[in-house]
Amino acid sequence: MKTIKDYFCIEELVDKTVFDKYGESAWKFLDETILESLLIIREGIGFPMTINNWKWGGNFSQRGLRHNMSSLVKNKTRLYLSAHIFGKAVDFDVQGMTAVQVREWIVKNEDKFPYKIRLERNMKGKPISWVHLDTMSDPTKPDVYLFDV
Repeated sequence: MKTIKDYFCIEELVDKTVFDKYGESAWKFLDETILESLLIIREGIGFPMTINNWKWGGNFSQRGLRHNMSSLVKNKTRLYLSAHIFGKAVDFDVQGMTAVQVREWIVKNEDKFPYKIRLERNMKGKPISWVHLDTMSDPTKPDVYLFDV
């Protein structure tokens, strides 16, 4: 049986600041519900996924765990309680699939997920070009809940 570490290294899920300070022990900051959800998607879809790619010179570093010094967080002037700061969210792309196709696959396969998940769908009325997945559950919502930002 494969594990999340067979598909992802910790650098793909945290930024360089967290990795430099905590190294492999940074796995402890990620909620197991998001890790299991990622594993289900990666094995079910069968194509590589890109979360953070800063380790290889890419420009993604804030698509997994975010912390109080993260560039997307540190200048916030109002309360910010994103699922990313709790280690319960990731933004990603799947090789060979659009974000719409990935969201459709997740909805169609909702029975594979043991946790409630949320997916961002549209921003200002247009489909978001990446997949935002989080496990911040709301008991009043369906098992797979799509929302707009």
